[in-house]
Amino acid sequence: MIRRTLMTVLLVTVWLSDGFALPVVSVLTYRKPGETELTPAINRAIADLAKRGGGTIKYPAGRFVQGPVEIIGSSITLQGAGIGRTIIVRNAQRGYAFWANRKKGVFIRDLSINCDQSPVEGGLYWGGCTASGADRVAVQNADASSFVVENLLFNGNGEQAVSDRNTLRNCQASGQKRYHEAGGKSPFIAGGYARNTRFESCTATDCVGDAFDSDNAPGTVFLHCLARTTKGISPYAGFWSEGEQSDSDHQVTWLHCKAVGFRVGFGVSERAKATIRNGEAENCVNAIKGLNHHYRIQIDTFTARNCGKTLEATDTDGALVFSGPVTMARVKTVNTLARNAFANYGGGSSTNEETIIGPGCEFDKDAYISYENSGSRRITVNGATFRGANIRYYNGHLTELLVKNSQFINSGIVGARIKQSRITEGSRFVTTDSTRTAIQLSLDSYNTTVENSTFEGYKSVTNHAKLGTGIRQTHRRPGPR
Repeated sequence: MIRRTLMTVLLVTVWLSDGFALPVVSVLTYRKPGETELTPAINRAIADLAKRGGGTIKYPAGRFVQGPVEIIGSSITLQGAGIGRTIIVRNAQRGYAFWANRKKGVFIRDLSINCDQSPVEGGLYWGGCTASGADRVAVQNADASSFVVENLLFNGNGEQAVSDRNTLRNCQASGQKRYHEAGGKSPFIAGGYARNTRFESCTATDCVGDAFDSDNAPGTVFLHCLARTTKGISPYAGFWSEGEQSDSDHQVTWLHCKAVGFRVGFGVSERAKATIRNGEAENCVNAIKGLNHHYRIQIDTFTARNCGKTLEATDTDGALVFSGPVTMARVKTVNTLARNAFANYGGGSSTNEETIIGPGCEFDKDAYISYENSGSRRITVNGATFRGANIRYYNGHLTELLVKNSQFINSGIVGARIKQSRITEGSRFVTTDSTRTAIQLSLDSYNTTVENSTFEGYKSVTNHAKLGTGIRQTHRRPGPR
């Protein structure tokens, strides 16, 4: 009997603490007669709940003029009536609409913030917070920042604290006006050693600056995020990741993300280690741009559509361009306007890491795999398809190329100077142009070997490469396939 009574007391205590310990209040309860702005009322409400260990402050539907507000307690939620229903109109005072330093469990939900009159800082800032975030929040017309997660404390005189496991879901940034020239930040950014930040189903529309950024923020994940411009090509990036610090393992993951209308769709630089899965870039100049020379970029299932405009004449830039190692599978280019440039960005230094163009990759424009000894030294093409697109290289004295199990349809290999190349293991070349040479080499490109491959419809297999065993050549192309 005593044991049963004790268990009942414990269960009731847990139920009460989970369901009723934290109060739910209306911000209007704290408003005093004659106050034209809501700033004093929300500050009183936050101070009250901070003393009581947290709780929820509810905003009704309506428009409320408000200045910057610091959330001074943990376990506090600000709850609106919905995007476009509860609208916080920022006054002209500089500062974030809501910000918190060194807090846990702080959330903003279901409201819009119009920052058109507020200089520099814009929407939300979490400095050194943990397990906090936002859900269904729209920030409009911020001057130079919208959503920020940092270790650096806001107005903290350079102080820092650990930022970990913060999440922004279903958030929107639109119309941000400025970027670095104002000391501003990307509309969505995790930076300054912030760890394990997640951006889920967020959208950035017509903002100045890189729309989504991870700057030395280990473990950042972007899931189902969309960066888009509707006013021509933005000179910035849809998604960017960087971090020069050597004391941080800066890894970023983009899952099911899409960039539309940017100078760079997805960009990686410095010491960042990036993974892209199920991504897409549309109407971007560079669909993906990798500027790091030593850290591998992993890409699985990606489509670049209508990319490469203005790069038609360049050999060291392209719709897909990498200066260092990359592993790709199921990467496709569609209606591409420029070449792709693997392992040869602008004279960058070489690395011994291997670039892998793997199964399911399909290209409709040429792929330069080495130019003037830049980028990766070893290139493996395994299971890829080239449709009207050649593999090209030039002055790749340190480059080793291996092509296997790949298809070349009205395509071929064109090169000048390479350390070693080998075409083998069931590679298949098919053309409707009977005057064409499949593997056309110039200068001192005699260290190329072709074996165990099929050639259909070409005038000749090669002009200089060494022919090994297992070569099958037919001059009459079979019927449609």
